Formats: sequence, C-alpha cells, structure tokens
Amino acid sequence: MMGKIGQIEENMARKCIVTGKGTTAGNNVSHSHKKTRRIWKVNVVSKRIFLEDENRWVSVKISTRALRTLKKKGLKAAILDNGRSLAAIAPKKFVGVKKAVAAK
Repeated sequence: MMGKIGQIEENMARKCIVTGKGTTAGNNVSHSHKKTRRIWKVNVVSKRIFLEDENRWVSVKISTRALRTLKKKGLKAAILDNGRSLAAIAPKKFVGVKKAVAAK
C-alpha cells in the first residue's frame, strides 16, 4: 500500500525473527549538543529458507547479520541459540492451535 509521500507502508514490524532486533530510538547530537530525536532501523530482508527436516520452505524476515549466522548453524539452531521460540516458523495451519486446545 502506498503512503501519502509515496513510501511503502509496512504491515508488520521491522523485526528479525532470529535475534529479535528491532527499530531503536535515540538522539542526534549536534556540535552544540542540541538533541533531536531519530530512529535506527534494522537491515531486515525477507527470505525463503528450506527446512530439510520438515521438507518445506519458510518465508522469514531476518536481519542480514543473522543471515550470516544462519549459513553456519541453520535456522532452527540459530533461533534456539538466541533464546527465541520456534513458533515464528510454525506452519500457518498450526498457528493458534495451542490456544484453541487450552480453551477447551
């Protein structure tokens, strides 16, 4: 969807599923120490990664730094090493199943 100024609006947060890195806020500090607010965005790319043990492709948003780690360790190992859950790469048909079972 196009924004007012012609920029593309993002539906999902700019966040890496492996490291959890997201947009950070802070200050620009001038020579006179006048501070103005600014943000630093994470370099996130959308990639399709093949999971060999499940024999399927997964689309993920991943930072380029984590992409280098992924080449060494693999997707599942990289996610678990960073203390994140594998729910981010769950098949769409299983999303929300745990909540539905707990509600019964």
